[in-house]
Amino acid sequence: MFKKVKKFLDEVKVEMSKVSWPTHQELVNSTIIVVVVSLLFTVFIFTADLIIAQVVKIFY
Repeated sequence: MFKKVKKFLDEVKVEMSKVSWPTHQELVNSTIIVVVVSLLFTVFIFTADLIIAQVVKIFY
């Protein structure tokens, strides 16, 4: 059991050394993009919901 866990952790260590980690600036830029796109998507969904609610209200 412990041999399997050790082997797994050794393999994880090897794979993690292959990872190309983003720089601080890349991380900040990516975070800003995600927040902005999320806000735009939220506004779009909110607006669509209001319009659909008004249309439904008219016909029912």
